[in-house]
Amino acid sequence: MNKYKYLYLFWLLPAAFLFLTLHQGLVYYGITDTYENGESYTAEVVEFEFKQIAAQTNGYIVLRFSTGDNDEIKRKLSLPVEMAGGLQDIRVVPIRYNPGAMQEIVLMPTFETQKNLIWTNALMASVALLITFFVGLAAHRFASNKMNESDEELVIERVD
Repeated sequence: MNKYKYLYLFWLLPAAFLFLTLHQGLVYYGITDTYENGESYTAEVVEFEFKQIAAQTNGYIVLRFSTGDNDEIKRKLSLPVEMAGGLQDIRVVPIRYNPGAMQEIVLMPTFETQKNLIWTNALMASVALLITFFVGLAAHRFASNKMNESDEELVIERVD
């Protein structure tokens, strides 16, 4: 059993970054679809919480709104710090709602910020994908060379 074969597991890292990049693409598609095809409503902010704990900052917002069918919808949405700042003092938020979409609710005041965050995340994941891909190629080549070296049959000759 050769210990160098475990270096091939390094390919899981670029695969994870590829997944993250594709996921951000789907999120971007979801919010633009809701923004373009959803219906406009005004939602009442039922609850808003913004937490700052050392290096961790996040928050959430609970929205309540009525659709054209008189259905009352109440949703809790998580907010990154970049989006929470623009919503702190607002009690009524304009939204776009597209039931059944990947991203059902888009907050109109933070739409551009959300798009920029998605682009930033996708770009960082893509750069990490490229870096780990090339490191993976080097690791793959190294593992192949080491495994080929150890596969050579050892021939012992007796010289008397």
